Amino acid sequence: MIEFRSVVFGYQRAESPIISRATFTLRAGEFTLVCGPTGSGKSTLLKLMNGLAPHFTGGELSGKILIDGKDVTGYKPHELAELVGYVNQQPEGSFVADTVGEELAYGLEQLGFTPTDMEHRIAKNAALVGIEHLLDKPLASLSGGQQQRVAIAAAMAAGQRVLALDEPTSALDATSAAELVALLARLAKEQGITVLLAEHRLERVLEHIDSVIVVNGDSSVVKSAPRDAFKDYRLLPPVVELSQRLGLEPVALSIEEAKRAIATPVTFTRLPGRVFGEQTLLVEELVVRYGNHVAISDVSLNAQAGEVVALMGANGSGKSTMLWAIQGTGARSGGAISGPDNTLVPQRAADLLFLNTLAEELAESDKFNKVEQGQTAKLFLELSNRTDPKQHPRDLSAGQQLALVLAVQLVKGAPLILLDEPTRGLDYEAKRHLVAAIRLMQENGRTVLVASHDIEFVAQIANRVYVLEEGEITAQGRTEEILGPTGLMPTQVAQIANQPGLLLAEQVGKREN
Repeated sequence: MIEFRSVVFGYQRAESPIISRATFTLRAGEFTLVCGPTGSGKSTLLKLMNGLAPHFTGGELSGKILIDGKDVTGYKPHELAELVGYVNQQPEGSFVADTVGEELAYGLEQLGFTPTDMEHRIAKNAALVGIEHLLDKPLASLSGGQQQRVAIAAAMAAGQRVLALDEPTSALDATSAAELVALLARLAKEQGITVLLAEHRLERVLEHIDSVIVVNGDSSVVKSAPRDAFKDYRLLPPVVELSQRLGLEPVALSIEEAKRAIATPVTFTRLPGRVFGEQTLLVEELVVRYGNHVAISDVSLNAQAGEVVALMGANGSGKSTMLWAIQGTGARSGGAISGPDNTLVPQRAADLLFLNTLAEELAESDKFNKVEQGQTAKLFLELSNRTDPKQHPRDLSAGQQLALVLAVQLVKGAPLILLDEPTRGLDYEAKRHLVAAIRLMQENGRTVLVASHDIEFVAQIANRVYVLEEGEITAQGRTEEILGPTGLMPTQVAQIANQPGLLLAEQVGKREN
């Protein structure tokens, strides 16, 4: 269905190409994971398949790209619209209509389908992704998982045989993400659609995929079978890292495989405890209303100096609303909040980027925050890979944009740090650097309140967890209670080993060969 022959893509005056001599084939119905470091070129690879690169992004393309046996090298997006469906990192930002049905109809209208055919295709694709009951609903009223399903249905409406998705689970809770990945696997298997999924949270997809394409930081592109892809790959999901630490052969790709392979209890080191300072943040009976809708209902929480507290829960549970209310600019209908100066890193990192180059953003941050020149750049490089300083900030990948905003905000040194989904778009290595930065803030007595769907990340950094559901706190406790084997949201390792206190693969020592 897809063939790349020595494809090279890069920008003029860039130090090196983004994609270098990519050569691989994908068959009809193949479900392929596209992975690699933050900013390595995963999104660009997907855009090469539908013409957005180079016709929207700019740049120079060489080599050959064939889809369904047809040489489409250099084709423009509208010439590939009936072959390739594409869902970007933030599909809600690309919707053009008000309701679900109108959104599904829009692309069909542009391609000239008759009203009767449009009606049939809308009904068929809505049923395939399970949104037939939402056709009359406003898009703005849908959850993140529902919006992703709408975007997928719209991308397949004309009968496209290839579906390329750029980090579709990054803003979804664990349940919604699992449902979405299972849906994509079913579309590949039952409908014969070739699915390419760019993703950083590999633990969510490994057991479903047929193959892996790794886009490396040096611009090389390698395709392999899932069990072979991670032998020399340093960005390991928890189940694979645990397998390697325990010397399992072959490496386990799913929780069930790992459970079957581990016959005896695992020896591990407990996570270190911490002593915290005085209480710095106190939220008492907070209420937030939007008209008749109660987004937050009588929520109380607290945090101490040097403590990391996590807010978790499904999409729409009120986590972001809580952070904005605490930050001071969000809506607040009742209750009291007391705490020190704070800084907030929002989900939409691009909202805080205004200058024309990466270098200008970094220099302005140093100047505004009165820190030594290069401090923001140093932190940015720890959270992302090396990037052309002349690049426009809005041309960075979503993960790089987030890393930039994190660096700008963290360098401020505020006593209270509010983070809203800070790992969206970050690979495992970048997350390790973020974990290190947060632990350093803890040691310096700063308080961190983080809203996140990323269970594995929360297990690494949080001391306590509050679980929100429909604006109310339904559970709270120490991280090992909430994310442990008997908790509400167990980590992969907790599910595999089923031993109290064991949450992370890093707690298990590597066996000698």
